[in-house]
Amino acid sequence: MRYIGSKERLLDFIEGFINEKVESVQNPTFADLFCGTAVVSKHFKQRGFNVIANDLLTTCTIWAKAALTDLENIPFERLFDSDEINQNMDYSNLLIADNYDLVLNHLNKITPKKGFIYREYTLEGTRDSAFQRMYFTEENACKIDAIRHQIGIWKDNNFITEDEEALLLASLLNAVNKVANIAGTYGAFLKEWDKRAFNPLNLERMAVECTSSPRLNHEVYQMDVLELAPNIQADVVYLDPPYNFRQYGAYYHILETIAIGDSPFIDGKTGLRPWKDKKSDFCYSDKAASALTQLVNNLDCKHIFLSYNADGVLQHEEILEILSSKGNVDFIDVNFQRYKSNNGGTGVKKVKERLYYVGS
Repeated sequence: MRYIGSKERLLDFIEGFINEKVESVQNPTFADLFCGTAVVSKHFKQRGFNVIANDLLTTCTIWAKAALTDLENIPFERLFDSDEINQNMDYSNLLIADNYDLVLNHLNKITPKKGFIYREYTLEGTRDSAFQRMYFTEENACKIDAIRHQIGIWKDNNFITEDEEALLLASLLNAVNKVANIAGTYGAFLKEWDKRAFNPLNLERMAVECTSSPRLNHEVYQMDVLELAPNIQADVVYLDPPYNFRQYGAYYHILETIAIGDSPFIDGKTGLRPWKDKKSDFCYSDKAASALTQLVNNLDCKHIFLSYNADGVLQHEEILEILSSKGNVDFIDVNFQRYKSNNGGTGVKKVKERLYYVGS
């Protein structure tokens, strides 16, 4: 998954430090308040935590719902009871399939449709516009439009549940990310075609497991974290805020449009949707300290963990001072490969991630 700040490669590091600091409790709750791609939420779901996931972006809440659902929640029974799925379709390419696989196969064979993504984000669709955009090939854009339209129809007609919708949309978002003609984010498209852009869009199964007993209760929110913080209780809170100027609402605007399923007014060379309602104070050097202070002071929990990059707008000493208002602070460092775009980024190979801990 091409996503800034993903902690997929740091999961063992994060879990090890949390295990060191947190005693075993019954039915523990883990709050992931900047969940992003939800890899941390999913990891601690698998470790037996009740998870509270939150993010401002619709894209991220979809990933979180998909990551936290259970196999028994996605039977697609209403869809198969309807006339929406072609029961006579050739499924011979699937060795072993459940309803989820069959629905994905149906969507992968859908008739392409020229919709919003085609009109605004392909060279053919924008050829007569003020800006010509090269985010997707015509074939992939038309397939994105058709699949998103179909999922919307199914949900509007109550043929699929919220969990089933999230799972299908998560599969679509992941597929889109694999064929987008971008260096790493949607803040710009490449001037020449990346070879991956010519791969046919293909929805793949998300990894969904059966939850062990007792049944866990997970919650997903789409809120400003400063508004949510006073209203939740958790044993462990994990914070992974933005650490530099990159505003995720702008950098992932096309994924957000697909996730929402709307046709917004867009602007400029990149076709940017309105995003300022999703901007984060954590991206600003003059606001980040105040935002973190407010967040930490409003948390009702025993253990707070904060991931922060050494290149962030907040300095180490500032973070220590803010966290110390809640208790004794500890931290641990890890060096890892810097996020970089397809063109190689800045050339700096390693960057330091620091994981802070404060307990009450």
